[in-house]
Amino acid sequence: MSYAFEALPRGFSDLVGEEAAQGVWAESMFRSVTRSFGFAPVTVAPIGYAETFEQFGSAATGRIFAFEDLSGRRLALTADSLVAVLRALAGSGRLTGGGSALGAACVPIARYRRKRHRGWSQAVAVICNETDELAADLTLLRLWAELFEVLGPAAGGRLEYCDYGVLDAIAADEGLSPAAARTALHHRRRGPAPEPGDGDGEPGEGDGEPQDTEPAPPSPARFLRRLDRLSALCRGLPPREAPDRVAAAEPVTGERMAHLRTVLAIAHELGVRVEFGLDWEHAPEYQAGLCFLARTGDGRTLGDGGGYHHMVRTLDIGLSSCWSTSASVNLLAELGPVPEAECVHLMRMPSADLRTFMAVARRVRGAGYDVLEHWQPRRLGRQLRRVPARPSQWFALVGEKEAASGRLTLQNAAATGVTRDLDLNPV
Repeated sequence: MSYAFEALPRGFSDLVGEEAAQGVWAESMFRSVTRSFGFAPVTVAPIGYAETFEQFGSAATGRIFAFEDLSGRRLALTADSLVAVLRALAGSGRLTGGGSALGAACVPIARYRRKRHRGWSQAVAVICNETDELAADLTLLRLWAELFEVLGPAAGGRLEYCDYGVLDAIAADEGLSPAAARTALHHRRRGPAPEPGDGDGEPGEGDGEPQDTEPAPPSPARFLRRLDRLSALCRGLPPREAPDRVAAAEPVTGERMAHLRTVLAIAHELGVRVEFGLDWEHAPEYQAGLCFLARTGDGRTLGDGGGYHHMVRTLDIGLSSCWSTSASVNLLAELGPVPEAECVHLMRMPSADLRTFMAVARRVRGAGYDVLEHWQPRRLGRQLRRVPARPSQWFALVGEKEAASGRLTLQNAAATGVTRDLDLNPV
């Protein structure tokens, strides 16, 4: 079986020209913002051991490109950005001693199936071993506030919060472990709700006088009913009202609501649009606290964030806690106000020698322009018509006259008669 030279396996894409420029801008912007918050820049290898991704239990398992090398080792192309960054941080020794570590990378993802909201490249920022949950959550909040500011108001960026710490607080009150609570939610998504067991009635529902009996056994059904009530309570509530209403309905969530109240208040001060809900249908199967989705104004998912604590502890690489946020580089690129560099199309006339032409090109670049050199522009009129008619595009002729006068005239490709004079003498 043969394939056309330009064909690619499913899940991959090539970008050229303006599309590539947008992606480069998005990656550069993300790296610049994360670096300003102290995230160490990370570049990850394109391959690793398949077991690295499989043991993490990532959603990419079963969809990775796995193969054997010449030594019989089972390898895989990078299939998960968080796993790859954690591997890099652990390999660099930054996770030793239990201290906090921050890293950020833009990771090309290789999977059999692309997800548009994820894109093929992910920009990911990771906070490891931070002892203060509020500090980590506020760092991710402010990180997105900066990203939204760069993307501008046209993107309509907002964050949708859901506090899965509430889930764990209610589970503990029902005598359920976090794992048992996730299992109950998993069964809820996959099939009928668990059958009510003994002791599933609400307090005060029994007949007669209260009896001195043993505590009711843990009940997934009762746990789910309490979650359903909170979920319904939060629908349509303004974010500023939700914490107090939830805490009043479920006092065991009071500590979590105090945490949420602080985050929402600071989000408001930063000018970030936020929403809050308790939609348990999408509760992660790993132990997490305050999680969020980052969306555009039209509802598209830019990225997400939250805690991966239980999951990363299974890796045995010295992690006690891990927060992460990732974004689709593709969507960031589409939304971003990518600055279009001014480009000069430099045409060499036969009267200009090679060294003069190269010296002029160097001077134009030194003046801040991109330069596209046309060394032998035959049929000059046709060549000029190929210059894109955009305000950022200019053209100039380099010949004996320009070499003698030491001045170059730039003509705008979009506006006839608009010119600029450039001194060619060294500054």
